[in-house]
Amino acid sequence: MRREISMFVALVLMCIALTVSNPDFAGQSNAINTIRQISMLGIYAIGSGFVIVAGGIDLSVGSVVGLTGVIIAKVSSQATGGLGLSLGLGIVLALAVALLVGLAQWLLITRLKLQPFIVTLGGMLLIRGISQTIVQGGTLSLGSSRLLHLANDGLFNVGGDPLLPYPALIFLGVIALATYLLHFTVFGRYIYAIGGNREAAQYSGINVRRIETSTYVISSGLAGVAGVCYAAYIGQMSQQVGVAYELYAIAAVVLGGCSLRGGEGTILGIIIGSAMMRVIDNGINMFQVRYDDADGIARLWRLNPNWTFIIVGAVILIAVVLDQVVHIVQAARRLRHGAAAPASANPGANPPPAPAAARESPPTPTTTPETP
Repeated sequence: MRREISMFVALVLMCIALTVSNPDFAGQSNAINTIRQISMLGIYAIGSGFVIVAGGIDLSVGSVVGLTGVIIAKVSSQATGGLGLSLGLGIVLALAVALLVGLAQWLLITRLKLQPFIVTLGGMLLIRGISQTIVQGGTLSLGSSRLLHLANDGLFNVGGDPLLPYPALIFLGVIALATYLLHFTVFGRYIYAIGGNREAAQYSGINVRRIETSTYVISSGLAGVAGVCYAAYIGQMSQQVGVAYELYAIAAVVLGGCSLRGGEGTILGIIIGSAMMRVIDNGINMFQVRYDDADGIARLWRLNPNWTFIIVGAVILIAVVLDQVVHIVQAARRLRHGAAAPASANPGANPPPAPAAARESPPTPTTTPETP
């Protein structure tokens, strides 16, 4: 919990700094859009969190997000290139494909003993190629589909903007369900056990394959849910949607305190990590510094938008380095405690050696006979 608290404090300080720099950051329109972005990222980041806590990795979530939206647009769009079928059919079909992707990747990882990194990397490229084939290298517009209301509408409308967009409501539902599964069920304890020591979990009787299957299916399924939200938010789909989304998910999970080694992490941490990633992304566009040039003319300095991936990459590296440092410190502390425990348990077992002066026997006194 210490890590979550420290990250939350850092998030608050970051928001304060951005608000001071640019008051528009705290404006209603930007705040609502940021909440919407945090929610959509958080949905599939939580799915990635299940996989990472179990000791795996899923690099295909971004491609699944894109493929889900492409399938919905292809099936339901009335525009050119669409089939004009039911929107409900498109959503159900897209979510079914997302779940099948997770199941297929699990079969390759557990049955053929392939590395998760390689399997999900290949899946990322394969799925992206399928999306590109469906859209024929162009875009598929949703037109005036009813799905657009999912992103634009919500609860508690003020000035035409919903204070609680529907993606945020979906995110809250995902948070509640994921928190229950990971922290209050035997299934969640098994995930932590597998991530902590897979072989020990297997020898203890845990069905490791079934639990790992569930984590990859959860990850792909939540990526599909996020894909529905992104399709509603963007309004038109192409193969570019979802590119590098997996990096944001991994960064959010690691920033939230989940270890890439597995066995550590909380849903609360992933929420905070998702918020930090979106605030950083928004802050790149909103941050500004006012100054006067040599002629006394007021000017604004802004961050270069091309720095986005530089900053995101730096954040990932910093988070991984900090995670490694924490593990090194914890391992050294456990080693010291382990060495000190036997000595404190048996204080008389190995008494310290006596000083050299104490070990030497005193000289025998000699007496001279008295003369009569």
